[in-house]
Amino acid sequence: IWGGTTGLWEALRQFVQAGDKPTWGTCAGMILLSERCVGTSAVITEGQSLIGGVDILVCRNYFGSQISSFEMSTPAPPTPPCTNLEGMVDESEDADASFPGVFIRAPAILTASPDVEVLGKVVAAPCRAAAVVLRELERKIEAGENVIQMGVVDALERKDGSITYTDVRLHKDGPAPDAGSEEEKKETVVQERINIDLPGASDETNAREVICAVRKDKILCTAFHPEIADDLRWHKYFVGMVLASKQSS
Repeated sequence: IWGGTTGLWEALRQFVQAGDKPTWGTCAGMILLSERCVGTSAVITEGQSLIGGVDILVCRNYFGSQISSFEMSTPAPPTPPCTNLEGMVDESEDADASFPGVFIRAPAILTASPDVEVLGKVVAAPCRAAAVVLRELERKIEAGENVIQMGVVDALERKDGSITYTDVRLHKDGPAPDAGSEEEKKETVVQERINIDLPGASDETNAREVICAVRKDKILCTAFHPEIADDLRWHKYFVGMVLASKQSS
């Protein structure tokens, strides 16, 4: 990674791990702040570099590629932890209204540890590539593996000279088709055996409830891009985190 040669990466890691200043990661920033990541890019040869700090399991590109970017309603952000936001209060603003979440080649949080506060969830189907990754991840979890990182899984099936998409629909009456040979899968980093529960997929659609916003102590993560929306409530929430941090220091 570029920052590794300039000292920026290590400086960021130290900044986050110090835990004394608020940090906000959106989209790719959320991935970097996670402790676990699956669906890493095929061009990443030695695994996704992570800063860490928040014990969440993130799936990269859960919603699809750049051309699959979209906007959807997401839960309203919480009340800012510091309410003394002079000049930022809009009396006409509906604090409970849904927030317009803009998802650009966005990740999703699959699981969060108990010490992580979940601030928002959405129900959405994974893209085909992410669905194949999730299916392989579920197989590994059933085998008792603790998956820290897992790369892309081949979403194409090659047989008799033809190429077709892997079937990612649910198969309640029997096992799903094989996702491909081990040679076609990227290396998986595995630690000690552990139980992880993934959100279950719905029948037919393969949609599942995933997490789109979390907070742990002074670290805030959102899968979407609040800075693109005209709605400033997430920014006010983060400003509240900063002011609360200054008051407690």
